[in-house]
Amino acid sequence: MPDIAQRRRKAQKQRYPKNWRMISRRVRFERAQGRCEWCGKPHGESVRVGARGCWAGADGQWKDKFGRNLPGPMPWPNDEWWQHVIRHGGEPPQIRQSVVILQTAHLDHDPANCADENLAALCQFCHAEYDVQQRIWAGAITRDLRRGQKVMFKA
Repeated sequence: MPDIAQRRRKAQKQRYPKNWRMISRRVRFERAQGRCEWCGKPHGESVRVGARGCWAGADGQWKDKFGRNLPGPMPWPNDEWWQHVIRHGGEPPQIRQSVVILQTAHLDHDPANCADENLAALCQFCHAEYDVQQRIWAGAITRDLRRGQKVMFKA
């Protein structure tokens, strides 16, 4: 018997329209031209990720989380760099490599609403940041259900 979380995912998947793949592809690659609509990261490219969502592409130019060029080469502001070193026992913050994957996000969190103004082509970083409250809420319900709690209302 599948667990409760698997049943919830299956029920959520059934709310998407049958032609979701075509809709998603059109939004990501025709409308957004293969770039995140919020920060400008290109799909499939390897980028370096620093503090507060700043990133650098193949050209080496650091950009903030909105895609605007940063003036200096340092992706970590001094105050944040030192806070990280103190919190992690002298370990300096690391710049990590990541491959950008474009995703189609529903801005109202309703998979059935596929109106163009409700969809956005977002990289995994922007999508995760946008959905953080929704994920916290859904995770709390899943944890309650796994513990056997009946959930009538979740505020």
